[in-house]
Parts: sequence; C-alpha cells; structure tokens
Amino acid sequence: MGIDVVKLTAEGKEKLKEFVERLNIRGALIATAEGLEMVSYFKESEDADTIAADTATILMSIQSFLEEVGRGKIREIIINAEHGSVIIKDLGDGISLAVIAPENYTLGSLLVSLRKFVEELKGSN
Repeated sequence: MGIDVVKLTAEGKEKLKEFVERLNIRGALIATAEGLEMVSYFKESEDADTIAADTATILMSIQSFLEEVGRGKIREIIINAEHGSVIIKDLGDGISLAVIAPENYTLGSLLVSLRKFVEELKGSN
C-alpha cells in the first residue's frame, strides 16, 4: 500500500510535528524526487526548500552509485556527521522522508521509530 499524497499534504505537518516532538529530534521533511518540499516540521529555523533539494540530489547520486555496483534500489541512507545524523528514507512513488537527529542520538532507536512512522503513514490511507 502506497502513501496517499493528497492526505499527506493535508495532514503531514501535524504528523511530522508529533513524530519530531515524540522523538526529540531536530526535524523532518517529506519531499518529491524533484527536490520540492511537500511538508516539513523543524524545531528550529531551517531552509526546507534547500534541504528538500539537497535530499533529492543525494538520493539521485546514491541511486546512480547503487545501480553501478548492482545493489538495487535505495531503502534508506544513513549519514553520521560530526554534529548529528541524517536519515533519508525512500517512501516510494517519488517521495522521500529526511530526518535530522542531534548529536549522540541512538541510531538504532531512531531507525526503529522511523520504520514504524513510515508504516503509520502508509496505513493511514
């Protein structure tokens, strides 16, 4: 079952806000494969348009690499950086979810919560 894009656009901000607040992460964004923000929620001021565009660029680059090495389609991308982590999850139908976590956040816990959240999004059609 895919994600209802119309419903996601209408209700997504509240769902993202609940997810971000519950996990105490910096923010989350859902974007198109073209790099257009569909919906986002960040605790602090972030440039959602730039994050959406960068997310699309990262996905395109990594997918090209995966095709080159014969590893199939992207499920998720995990980036551990000096001041936190970013997880980009392919939601299908040209939609992705980017989650920004603070430094020292437990990645295992975040991945489990992220997968449950994606199932919620898919099941709320």
